[in-house]
Parts: sequence; structure tokens; C-alpha cells
Amino acid sequence: MYVTKAIPLLVISAIAFAHARADEIIYFLLGRQPGIATKDSVAIPLSKPEDIDHARDLIVRGPHPNGVPNQPMAIVSVSAGKDGVNRNYLNPRLPEWSWHVEKVLGFGDYFIEAIETTPTFLETHFDWSKQGTGTSDWAFDELTVVREFGPLPLYLSVIPEGQNLQFYWSTPSTNYVYTLEGKQSLASTNWLATPGAASPLKTNHCTLPLTNNPVPFYRVRAE
Repeated sequence: MYVTKAIPLLVISAIAFAHARADEIIYFLLGRQPGIATKDSVAIPLSKPEDIDHARDLIVRGPHPNGVPNQPMAIVSVSAGKDGVNRNYLNPRLPEWSWHVEKVLGFGDYFIEAIETTPTFLETHFDWSKQGTGTSDWAFDELTVVREFGPLPLYLSVIPEGQNLQFYWSTPSTNYVYTLEGKQSLASTNWLATPGAASPLKTNHCTLPLTNNPVPFYRVRAE
């Protein structure tokens, strides 16, 4: 599994699938709706073919095509605990939320105010270490589906910071280790391990001096 990154742009790796197999989980990103200034995002798992089709339609046509509501908001069951996937992908350091979406209950245009929330509100107004194993239902009223991640989300962010490059990536499973690789041209087929980056890595962060890493393209390989 790979994700490729060219600095200094922040890009996301998304894989489109024509049809999802029965019970296969496909992850999508909930991001800001047009006109909303939020800096939050949430990863959601979808397995029902009708939900996957609807999420893809939201990506293509948007939440309000021709001014008509398109059921842009997701109502979800949330559980305590980090899962490596659910992060704020609008933050280049990809911080994990202390909770994750267990499942998506459906999509709609409006929900009762009592369950409308934002990811930041959930993060800051609950002690997730004391939430136990139960779930709670919420609707993210400012967010809609903006990206498709595929079955195993792997996202790389590269941040120039002074004389260093900061690398952050999502961790789709605790079973993976990661290797940071680079190359001079996308036309080349030769990806090489990045000098100075110990591998395999079990973390999701690596700092390297700019002077030691002149290549313009990077990827992280998960094994």
C-alpha cells in the first residue's frame, strides 16, 4: 500500500471503485460544506452499497446540486478510542480524534438540534477515557462527503518547517510498519528508501533535514 506526495502541496490519496463488494468497508472523508469555515474533518466507514453510492454522488454533484438538498449530512454512531484512521485531515499534522465513527446510520438534510455537533465539540466536551464501550449518535451538520479513501486509508502530509521536512501519515492498522521513500521524477519507477529515515517505522511521524533530502516526490509504504 502506498501514498505519494509532492512537496510543498498537501494532497490526499483517494481510490475510486466502480462497485463495492458486499460488506466491504470503504472509508470516506467528511469535510467542510461550501460556505462553512470549519477546519474539522472526520473519516467514516461505509459498507452498504446504497450509502457508498450516495457518498460518491455527494463528491461528484455536491450537497446542493441546482439548489436542491442532496442529503449531505451524516448521522453516525461514535465510540471512544483512537483507531488510526479517524483524524483531522484538514490539519497537516493529522492529529487523531479521541473517538471514532463506529458506523453511519444514514444521511439527511436536517436533524434535531440535540444531536448536531462538530468534531471539535466532541473532542473537547467529553472525557473519552471514561466513555466505556458504548456508542452515542451524532450528526455533523457542518460537514459533507468530500473524498473517497478506499478500504485502507493511507494519507501522507509533508510540511516544510525551517530547515526540516516534517512527515505525517495516517495509520490504517496497528499491524502495519511504514517506510518513507522518495524519487526525483514521477516518470521514474525507482522508489528508494529516504536517507536518514529509519525503517521500518512504527510511528506516523518523521523529521528529516531538507539538505539531506532534495528529492521532490515522496511516498510512504505500508507493509
